[in-house]
Amino acid sequence: MELVLAAAEEREAAAARQQPAPEPPAWLVERGIGAGRLPIRLHTGDCWDTGKRCIPTDPELVRRLLAEGVPACIHCRPDTALGVLE
Repeated sequence: MELVLAAAEEREAAAARQQPAPEPPAWLVERGIGAGRLPIRLHTGDCWDTGKRCIPTDPELVRRLLAEGVPACIHCRPDTALGVLE
């Protein structure tokens, strides 16, 4: 019985390893530290300069936050990617 269970667990683990990694989000909002955690910077989903305080978002929110003055990352330039001019 244990052999059957071990074989089933191995098949399940092999199937999990074959699953492709999930796609990164297209847009990220980096939030600050502390109470309120306000947006402090905007990123594209593939930016290398993101941290643990980023949450996925949609392009409409990124546009709105850019219009409100939240700065775009200087490395990935989400403002340029969205065609938002300053």
